[in-house]
Amino acid sequence: MDKRAEIAYRFIKKQSKKHGHSKFYNFLNKANKISLDNNKEDQLFFFLIKTIVSQQVSTIAAKTIWGRLRPIIELYNKDDINEDVLRSAGISRQKAAYILGILNNKAIKSHSKITLKDYSQDELSKMLIEIKGVGPWTIGITRMFYICDEDVWLDGDLGINKALKTFLPNADCKNLREIYSPYRTYLSLYLWKGLDSL
Repeated sequence: MDKRAEIAYRFIKKQSKKHGHSKFYNFLNKANKISLDNNKEDQLFFFLIKTIVSQQVSTIAAKTIWGRLRPIIELYNKDDINEDVLRSAGISRQKAAYILGILNNKAIKSHSKITLKDYSQDELSKMLIEIKGVGPWTIGITRMFYICDEDVWLDGDLGINKALKTFLPNADCKNLREIYSPYRTYLSLYLWKGLDSL
């Protein structure tokens, strides 16, 4: 387990106890510690495409589709990839259009984790929001799992909101953001994990 994950876990556990979030605290006592830096994608365009694939489908379905789609993207010359080729992997017409946009975006294909480390949050958001199919949620996921920003909060995420109702039913969202900063990404990870324990 990496040191950052250990520090984040202890902080979140301490804050949950301090602020009377007993149900969440009890869950944390039994939970395995979560490491943030486990994303294996080095290229930004692969990460963005994988994130778009995962939207609004189950984890199992996303994994299956990505397993079909990635070899297509790796093997084909980009000039040979069209909507029909992408749709053969099982994605919708709309997502195929988004993926083609990313594949044809020279700026995105030139970026990696290293180049984005120097971007401010505003600079990253401005660059990504211009890509069709990328919205605030995808930007937040990119910050969390690609850049490994430890303090991201995803407003409107259905899983997080469901977990909040279960583990922190009387908590005010604004206060939660303050209480668990600067480790709100880890807070999100534990809330998502908590759903799996129900």
